[in-house]
Amino acid sequence: MDAIMFQALAPLVTLGIGIVAIMLQIAITRRSGLTHTLALLLLALSFGMMLMPGSASAMDITPLLVVDGYARLFTGLVLVAAFVTLVMSERWLAAEGAETGEYVLLILLATFGAVVLVHSQHLAALLLGLEILGVSMYTLIAYPQRQPIAIEAGLKYLVLSSASTAILLFGGALLYAGTGTLGFSEMGDALAEANVVFVTIGALMVLAGVAFKLSLVPFHMWTPDVYEGAPTPVTGFLATVSKVAIFAALLRWYQDASLVNHSLVVTALGGLAIASMLVGNLLALKQENLKRLLGYSSIAHMGYLLIALIVLGMTTDGVMGFEAAVWYLIAYTVSTLAAFAALTGLAHDGHAAATCQREALAGLFWREPLQALLLTVSLLSLAGVPLTVGFIGKFYLVAAGVEAQVWSLLIALVLGSAISIFYYLRVIYTLASPAEPGADKAPRLAAGSTLIFVSLITAVLFMGMFPSPIIDLLARLL
Repeated sequence: MDAIMFQALAPLVTLGIGIVAIMLQIAITRRSGLTHTLALLLLALSFGMMLMPGSASAMDITPLLVVDGYARLFTGLVLVAAFVTLVMSERWLAAEGAETGEYVLLILLATFGAVVLVHSQHLAALLLGLEILGVSMYTLIAYPQRQPIAIEAGLKYLVLSSASTAILLFGGALLYAGTGTLGFSEMGDALAEANVVFVTIGALMVLAGVAFKLSLVPFHMWTPDVYEGAPTPVTGFLATVSKVAIFAALLRWYQDASLVNHSLVVTALGGLAIASMLVGNLLALKQENLKRLLGYSSIAHMGYLLIALIVLGMTTDGVMGFEAAVWYLIAYTVSTLAAFAALTGLAHDGHAAATCQREALAGLFWREPLQALLLTVSLLSLAGVPLTVGFIGKFYLVAAGVEAQVWSLLIALVLGSAISIFYYLRVIYTLASPAEPGADKAPRLAAGSTLIFVSLITAVLFMGMFPSPIIDLLARLL
């Protein structure tokens, strides 16, 4: 049993031990190249441990953590996203002259927190993962201390995130008072005899705390400022790893705790979804900074994802809603990661911030065709254009919504998607417009960055044109 348990926990244990080893390496000798290489090897090793024979059996690891196909799928997604972030960060670190050691260590710690989140089956584990992830993100957002905008972004996220965590904690206390447990499944079993007032208010407070982390309207005000102020690779990490891990934990809790049966909770989620889809897309229309644009866009995408959460309890078995949520999370992660990788690839000689302005991207197709192609493919996928993974994700959501007959949510989805096409295509038009005289040309890409770019383009298009292998994989894992 011990061997089986170790195999199940191998990715998490490997990641934890590796982080301590890299911390000691940084303390003994400061060699940025060595630290960066060790971190990439650690992420690759953790991913390999997840695939080793014997790790496929689902089992509870203490009452706090569970290892199953769902956890393994999102662990793999988190590890791949962290790997891409570290590869692309090397260019940004060189352009900004920032210290590598602490940056790499913080990325790894945040990844560890995200992996804990996707394995959690208890509110205590959820809070532990949130705090490991959150504390690392506070520092990463403000990492280049010589830039006031980064300090401001870090402080905003610190203060508001702390407040949301306090709300989440109080909600968890009320849930415990109402049900006598903090385990997700046990909470669902106890709902029949639970105090309805405590459970309803507690669930709504926990949802409010999580809604801040996911930047759902009206808990979204921090998003554009933090996205703009944070280093570009950190913004991509925040938009993908952080949100995917938190939503994965929310999805498990919402389903296992049978919150689908609480009409007030479902109604609140519906209101958050509609407001996020419409407000996020409308505010993105006015943005000239691509990081702010993608920030408002992420608000809308989290609203789209709530549709899958809502329909879980409105269909016979909830399978369609669950698969829609998982597929859309994968599509969103790959597409958003591609967009921020393209922006990071344009950073050079302290011009990282300037390259995020839309006018600075004029003529990019003629100056940097690979980065322009990557950015174009990612934006088309986020818009849900056919032949991209984003289209399959939205198709899944629409199919789940039609099965559950949530017409108001589907109308908001269609309206939001129609609005988003305008601002995504406006950026693509800028990329193809004539270049400004004397426009900067970024230095030649390293081999690793080029491989990442080509891999992301291939992933977005392959999963959009040939989704069957991924659908079959999801059917085996979920």
